[in-house]
Amino acid sequence: MYKSRKKSLIALAISSAFAFNAVAEEVVNEESAMEEVSVVAKKLSHANHEIDVQMTQQHSTISSVLALMDNLPGISINEGDAFGGDDWSTSITMRGFTIDGNQQQLGMTIDGIPNGGSNYGGGAKANRYIDAENLETIQVSQGTSDISSASLEALGGTFNFVSAMPAFEKATKFAFTTGDHDAARYFVRHDTGKLFGNTYAYASYSSTSTSRWVGEGSNGGMTREHAELKFITELGSLSITGRLSYDDADEDNYNSVSKEQFEQTPDWDQLTWNWTGVPHFDQMFAEGWSTLRENTLGYVKFEYDISSNMHFQITPYMHKNEGRGDWIPPYLVAAVDEQGNPTTEGGTITGSYGFTDQLGNPLAPADGCTDNLSWPWNSGPGLAPSCYDQSAIPVMSYRHTNYEKERVGVTANFDWSIGINDIAFGLWAESADRDESRTWHKVVDARVYHHFDSTPYWTQYSNNFQTDTLKLYAQDTLDFGALSVNVGVQKYFVDIEKYDNFAKAVTGKVNSDSDVLLSTGVIYQVNENVEVFAGYSENFSAIKDGVLERDASALSDIEPETAENIDLGIRYSNEKINFSATYYTISFDNRITFIAPGSDTSGIDYTIGTNGTYLNVGGIESDGFELSASYRFNDNWDIYSSYTNNDSTYVGNAPGFEAGDKVIDSVDDMFVLSTNYTLESFHAGLSAKYTGERGDADSYTILDFNAGYSAVIDSNVFKSFDLAFVVNNLTDENYLSTGTGNGTTFFIGAPRTASMTFTVNF
Repeated sequence: MYKSRKKSLIALAISSAFAFNAVAEEVVNEESAMEEVSVVAKKLSHANHEIDVQMTQQHSTISSVLALMDNLPGISINEGDAFGGDDWSTSITMRGFTIDGNQQQLGMTIDGIPNGGSNYGGGAKANRYIDAENLETIQVSQGTSDISSASLEALGGTFNFVSAMPAFEKATKFAFTTGDHDAARYFVRHDTGKLFGNTYAYASYSSTSTSRWVGEGSNGGMTREHAELKFITELGSLSITGRLSYDDADEDNYNSVSKEQFEQTPDWDQLTWNWTGVPHFDQMFAEGWSTLRENTLGYVKFEYDISSNMHFQITPYMHKNEGRGDWIPPYLVAAVDEQGNPTTEGGTITGSYGFTDQLGNPLAPADGCTDNLSWPWNSGPGLAPSCYDQSAIPVMSYRHTNYEKERVGVTANFDWSIGINDIAFGLWAESADRDESRTWHKVVDARVYHHFDSTPYWTQYSNNFQTDTLKLYAQDTLDFGALSVNVGVQKYFVDIEKYDNFAKAVTGKVNSDSDVLLSTGVIYQVNENVEVFAGYSENFSAIKDGVLERDASALSDIEPETAENIDLGIRYSNEKINFSATYYTISFDNRITFIAPGSDTSGIDYTIGTNGTYLNVGGIESDGFELSASYRFNDNWDIYSSYTNNDSTYVGNAPGFEAGDKVIDSVDDMFVLSTNYTLESFHAGLSAKYTGERGDADSYTILDFNAGYSAVIDSNVFKSFDLAFVVNNLTDENYLSTGTGNGTTFFIGAPRTASMTFTVNF
């Protein structure tokens, strides 16, 4: 039966001293079906959680949907600012597994559709596909993924972002958000109500802009245009659901810093906001560190009830991703082909220069000239203006890494309940075509600004990657009354091929098939309130096509990454209490790591292209336990808490670490305590999260405050309104959030950030 859930999901923020927040459950129509999300865990044989409505209230709708998971056990979400406006500085860790700029070890889907990878270079996390107001819930499987999950990265679990269904009744919603750091967002959604006697649909659009919280003036920022369309049509036993999302984001990045730099200036990430005309300094100009991405994802899901105990579902989908990443090196480069002739495509770099004469001829620094420039990046001879005649002209590059990906695929699932057996089997098939190239553009006049020539003066490389994926799975769940047992198997067939557009030839192939992967689990219902569970799963992450980018990688020696996960736990629930506790142990093998080539620079190596090597370097052992509990005192007051203890260590030696060392950026201890109060149309909440030490980074505690007010309006035009306030990092804590995977540099945590949202429904 079609079920409607209509909510204004995240409420918003303002106030610099302290503020409120709110999420209003939309009072669109008294006859509309209303249903709150309040789930600690489903009855599965592995640890799993979903967000509840209070978690949505702790963040503004202008924020990334990723942030909503941060208070769940085992999970740490870190973004460059409180609004999630920079993919470069975003990381997610769970049980020692990580999604960041270098690692993709956790699966991510949207309505069960694979996201196409979570990596920075050509991937797209869930925040590219869904707005907070259109989110139904987030289903988190810690450690063990759902056997039907479609992901090539699910070593340590999965996140499934479920979009909201259309409302029964015709309605329109408009919301405006304003906040610190020039934050502004407009959102509109229209629900059609019933169309043609069997169809419900909605369409939404949002426009968002913010500035970086570091610096002032030309300190960069983020703009995002986002649209969604969803419909559901009922045709007897056949249900058809379609969804299309479009996202166009332009983000200026945050930079990571060392602990020493942070202690010296805890509110500066070493990027600048005043153009000086000196390339050596302007290479750190914030607006030149950018991420541009455009994503379109669509699917049509056909669900057919063959009989009362037999169900079939098939979902074809498509995804298009394109964009680029920018840097501004303080010089121009010269390249030659294999014969030593100057070239504009491929070849090798023979040198670089930072100044020219009036005719554009490269100049060498004066004999014996030594730079006296104090800067942490690329300080070396030839970059200081004092090394040249006053008539010399500074030059610099605008370096683009260009990404483009197209995916087409299908998921299919068949469920059959017969006797004590619930049988499920299905497949996931996808073909992905990805292009990546790196182009160097001349800055027109480095003395004036970073405007660049749209025609590149050199294309460093241009490659195409084809990835074909087929996953098959089968599972049987046997119901013995109080005892339930499941046994499943899955297998991946993955083929990757690299085509060099300069060589006009296939230059790399790798087969990344998995073994047959086993999963099994039991659930025993002790009584109506208590159940215990145990689960074992073999998880898999295919070799990424990025491995083929590196010419030195020995493909025949690289194996896919695998993990064996064991969960043991207990759940308790009654009318007031939800509690779960899980002990886990994980063995992660064949960890793939990038070994960078030697470099003579002390900072950023802008010239690195397809050199460097990927290797399997041992693995990781993790064990720990997770606790979560919620308690409702009465109709007005509730409390939620979670605690995570995790111990992740390396197995085997590799550059940068030795066997037994703590896993870089993994968190040993996390503790969450939040409380919420509701009185008729008013609600308020306070949440605190403690995050323990991570290598050189100290522990920290962040407080978030929210409050809001919503009311029904007796009007022929307006139906209800909602005013919501949020303050993140209420005490303005200075802290280092996530690392960059090298154990020495970290991104700075966002300062106190307040915002406010006004929503009206009519």
